[in-house]
Amino acid sequence: MSDPFPYRGTRPMRVTPHAHGSRLPIWRRLLGWLFLLLALLLILAGAALALSAPEPASDASMVARTTAESAATATTTPLPTATVPASTPAREAQAEGLPTISPAQIAALLAEPPQPLDALGVLENTGLSYDPFTIIPQRSRTRMTTYTAVQGDTINAIALRFGINRETIAWCNPHRMALVLLPGDVVSIPPANGACHTVLASQGKDIRDIAEQFSIDDPYAIIDAPANDLPDIPPETHLPSGTRLFIPGGVGAIVTWNAPVESDSAGNVIAFAPGHANSCGAVPGGGTFWSNPLPSGTFVRGFYAGHSGIDIAAPTGTPILAANGGPILYAGWNSWGYGNTVVIGHGPFSTLYGHMSSLATRCGDWVVAGQVIGYVGSTGNSSGPHLHFEIRARNVPQDPAATLGIGW
Repeated sequence: MSDPFPYRGTRPMRVTPHAHGSRLPIWRRLLGWLFLLLALLLILAGAALALSAPEPASDASMVARTTAESAATATTTPLPTATVPASTPAREAQAEGLPTISPAQIAALLAEPPQPLDALGVLENTGLSYDPFTIIPQRSRTRMTTYTAVQGDTINAIALRFGINRETIAWCNPHRMALVLLPGDVVSIPPANGACHTVLASQGKDIRDIAEQFSIDDPYAIIDAPANDLPDIPPETHLPSGTRLFIPGGVGAIVTWNAPVESDSAGNVIAFAPGHANSCGAVPGGGTFWSNPLPSGTFVRGFYAGHSGIDIAAPTGTPILAANGGPILYAGWNSWGYGNTVVIGHGPFSTLYGHMSSLATRCGDWVVAGQVIGYVGSTGNSSGPHLHFEIRARNVPQDPAATLGIGW
């Protein structure tokens, strides 16, 4: 019978990881030690970085650093040699540890134009206005200048643009521009309100006489005006013929057709432009009541010293009516700029109707208020179909819109 415990009494065998059959190769053990060493180094490096990281900068340290940098910039920028008060806002700011700005930075900021607040949307819907400081101040003009008219320009608009009144422009430019301004016209622009005058030696007027002609008390206002470039001369000086003068504050005559008239002993106008080919001769009488000469028209320009009537626009061919009753004193073409023209006598008054396309009356006719005398046109110096209408009292133009019954 065999023994069930064959190894009884013998020393048992131990199986361990390091048994001969399970021992690891040396290269794997060396590689494991190497990885373990690298991990240890990484841990040590992370700990060293954590310990050496700077603390978050406080507000005080930021202020100190900014102050130091500003001071360094200031020392590199040459400053003007001037006496600085013992206490200045910059020194107080430095004493309190606040940020400062160098003179060079201040100069750079001042040299840059400011942004308009409305462009940034600050003033939107506030009703406020903002006017930034002017880099180059506006200066008043002292010399004559010129302006070239473009489509749509008017004497009124140009006067407003240059800050002068419309009479000044009318008194310093050809009369045709007062009637109609065309694109391309070169308009003379005086430096201020006043009038212009071209000296004619044949008139025999010295500077004092010219000043009186334009209602100026002091002739030295003309002599001393920079626009005239005159030397220091006495008011009795006669200037060369053709000398063009600007009269500061001067008042000129109404720009109009200065046609001569013939009057009777009572002052009634009985002839208009006697001797002219289209004058009807001496015809006394006239004068009933005033009425609108173009009731279907549109008022487009009024009376002033540069425009001796009113302009009423209407389509070509619209009937023009006599504004008062009386004899025809003038009927035909007018070369001053009115084109086809009719003049009617009304006792001491006369009415003028210009730019007609055609006439419906002639010399020898006697018309009543409201009668058709012609048709709207654009003859003469005109920019479009309209009626140029004048009322003259003893040949002096008046404002038709101020006459009761005219309707404008």
